[in-house]
Amino acid sequence: MCGIAGRFSSTKIVEPLDINTLAHRGPDATGTWNSENGLVWLGNTRLSILDLTINGNQPMHDPKTGNVIVFNGEIYNHLEIRKELAPLFKDWISTSDTETILIGYRFWGTDIITRLSGMFAVGVYDASNRSLLLSRDRMGIKPLYYRISGERIDFASEVRTLMHIREEAVDPESISAFLQWGACPDDQLLFPEIKSVPAGYWMVVDRTGVRRTYKYWPPSKPAKPLPTDQHYAHPAREVRDLLERSVERHLLSDVPVGMFLSGGLDSTILTAIASRVYGKRLRTFTVGFESKLLDESESALEVAQFYGTDHETIKVAEEEALQLVQEAVFKMDLPSVDAINTYIVARKVSEKGMKVAFSGLGADELFGGYRNFRDVQAMKLAQLLPEKVRERFRPFGTYGKFLANLPSNRDAYVLAHWRRSFWTAEMLHDAGLPEVPFVLRDMPDLPDDFARTSWAELSYYTRDMLLRDTDQMSMAVSLEVRVPYLDNDLVEYVLSLPMRSKSRPNTKKWLLVESVKDLLPDRRWKRRKQGFALPMDEWMRGPLRSFVEEGLDRTSHLTSLPEVVPARLRREFFEKRVIHWTRLWSVVVLGHFLHRELMRQQSGRNFQREPILREAHR
Repeated sequence: MCGIAGRFSSTKIVEPLDINTLAHRGPDATGTWNSENGLVWLGNTRLSILDLTINGNQPMHDPKTGNVIVFNGEIYNHLEIRKELAPLFKDWISTSDTETILIGYRFWGTDIITRLSGMFAVGVYDASNRSLLLSRDRMGIKPLYYRISGERIDFASEVRTLMHIREEAVDPESISAFLQWGACPDDQLLFPEIKSVPAGYWMVVDRTGVRRTYKYWPPSKPAKPLPTDQHYAHPAREVRDLLERSVERHLLSDVPVGMFLSGGLDSTILTAIASRVYGKRLRTFTVGFESKLLDESESALEVAQFYGTDHETIKVAEEEALQLVQEAVFKMDLPSVDAINTYIVARKVSEKGMKVAFSGLGADELFGGYRNFRDVQAMKLAQLLPEKVRERFRPFGTYGKFLANLPSNRDAYVLAHWRRSFWTAEMLHDAGLPEVPFVLRDMPDLPDDFARTSWAELSYYTRDMLLRDTDQMSMAVSLEVRVPYLDNDLVEYVLSLPMRSKSRPNTKKWLLVESVKDLLPDRRWKRRKQGFALPMDEWMRGPLRSFVEEGLDRTSHLTSLPEVVPARLRREFFEKRVIHWTRLWSVVVLGHFLHRELMRQQSGRNFQREPILREAHR
């Protein structure tokens, strides 16, 4: 796991990017490389996990071709790829997956990308073609951002490495998108000059500066399905096999692997499988409050004892938690209404000397653990009411507005995404911000609404918020988090199944439970996960009040958002108590984020409070 960055120009000598902005992602080694002609610069900060020797350091050079690679992530099938390469190549100098990709590129070109199973962001300079390849994993687990300036392209693992806020402006559409979804959509970041390489794509920039993108996943045409009796006869058995294979692959590491153990179903299943195949005693960690009302460490301890793990419960006092909440906001690479819990857990586990930990992220999205899987069908029924009838419910509180604002599109994919919004179109309009049109992302051929809801959760909420938050908050403390439920083979298989194979009434994630029920402590085990819950509503009204007020003020000063908006939000949250804390918190986080970036880049200069929000395009 690493931080990567690079500059590539077709005509001008390039200066290096500030690799120190990525130091937290890779504290074990730092490396840079310049091409002889001065047109290419690559940089890397390394968190050593596979091949702990200097042979695994980056940028890595292929002496035969002159190609150079920087790579962030983990390729869990890289040993299998090496076996495929055995007839072609034997002179390995390392045991790292970075070298596997580099040599694979020598023989297979961009086809190596389609063979990779794991999480990755890759940059390869092709010396013979004088071109740059950028690619990102299928699910978007690892970030990869780029910025084009004339004939030059810069890329990096984090936005802050590419950001020059004095030259850039936050456009109102991006502010709207952030407030609406609680995170910056992957295809609409706060700063319009900075883009994200889409998940499941690679991009090639040639010697003339021409940029071409290629989609390799999901496939435009679905794979030819197996005969029905083979594909659907034993889905639980197939899921079990795929999940065990994924967990075993994800345990590939030259350093100890730990587990975030919440006591809920998803992490318990991973613990059950990992403890059987790891080959050594698995370390598990639970982070909780000293308050019994907000703590589930006892249930996690029971799970750990059942599977014989080396378990540690980490208690966080309220005073420390309050400090970590504020610290997390300042660690964000992009603002998010979530992320705080992830930062606290990652920070405490990293302090125990861990470099790698498993997370249960992805199980709810894939197997139907969210309310959205039920709500989509309810919304489709509500849409049958004439719009004029639904409009009459608007004055009757939150649910009335919900009914009135239902989109006209009846596609489950669209409805599931819309249901995730934090700010409605009406709220954006009242704030003087434009409504952001819904952009349909690549979608495979799927069997029904259950699968389409899964895909919406995976390709929007999971990618834009959960995965980015997991990456930025864990890498802020030099911890690699792995997500076995998002193994592409497992994802593709479960998405291909019809709802009848995955769901039963009143049973969440039925197929997942059915596939592993013999491993669970109690086959009737249905305990709902609470995890590490933070009383944000209470804290924002109490000990975090000054932090909240300061964030609201900074949003007013640093954007052209009318000051009446934060004032109204204050009244609705503190006095009327009619809005959820997340709606206010998004504005607070935005203000602190923009202020931090201005202070970071204007250090040594007088800080001027001037709007950096572009005028809306009329």
